[in-house]
Amino acid sequence: MKIVCRDHIDLSVSVERAFTFATDIARWPMWFGCMVNAHLPESEALELGAVLRLCMVDGRQRRQETFEVTRYVRNAFLSLEGELSAARRFDLRFEQRGSASRISIIEGYPVFGGMIPALYDALFRRPRARRTLHESLVHLRGLLEDNVESKYHADDFLIDEAARSAAHSHQLHAGKRSPQIA
Repeated sequence: MKIVCRDHIDLSVSVERAFTFATDIARWPMWFGCMVNAHLPESEALELGAVLRLCMVDGRQRRQETFEVTRYVRNAFLSLEGELSAARRFDLRFEQRGSASRISIIEGYPVFGGMIPALYDALFRRPRARRTLHESLVHLRGLLEDNVESKYHADDFLIDEAARSAAHSHQLHAGKRSPQIA
């Protein structure tokens, strides 16, 4: 049995910018809630037929799977299908709506074993998957609309000492002023 979770979100950025940001695989763990790590072999570009290795989290369990790009249309579609199970897939659809855009994500996953696993999925797993998908889209919207451009890894980021000390001294001077009582 194949289970499908879908959600969409409207953005105030162009579809080109949304597509470029959302298809940058290195950024997936930054906004995609179920992704821990996404890896594309260095010799390949993200295109039709490319193979990705994704490390995903499901509750307390992590699993690593290989996905193939089965549909790639620039600024429109990106579909990933699991190599071991065609039921596991991610479909990202990008639409231009005037000056805004919409991103839709569909996540499909298999449920095996009959009635009991299907009931467990309906009660626990599917609501968590839908919530994670919605939170991922909200986080993506926040990153895109706040114009966040991560150029450095968190460990490599150097803080400008002059800017930091100027902000710190400004806070100290603001705290020393006391309201005058007349």
